[in-house]
Amino acid sequence: MFNLLLEESGKTYADWITKSFPTIRVILMSLIILLAIAITVIVMCMESNPDGGTNVISGQSDSFYAKNQGSSKEGRLKTAIIVCSITLAVLAIAFWVLWAVYPVAG
Repeated sequence: MFNLLLEESGKTYADWITKSFPTIRVILMSLIILLAIAITVIVMCMESNPDGGTNVISGQSDSFYAKNQGSSKEGRLKTAIIVCSITLAVLAIAFWVLWAVYPVAG
């Protein structure tokens, strides 16, 4: 329905668009699926933290471990999740921009 509102009658696309955009969409969707699986696996590898990262008694998180968390396994996993999530969001936006430019199913 949305395609009908955006599409003009008799609209033609350049040859390079009709040949490359369907392939680019398949590649983007494959990367999105792989990143979603990677995020799921990384989250499952992380240890649970029942107190939310804060000290239960004082309520502060200023421990040696908290300050040097980036060099630990948990810190690397959190960084990997952030990188994968940002990449996933950028690829999803690119996918939908391509869909808006060339809405015809290939």
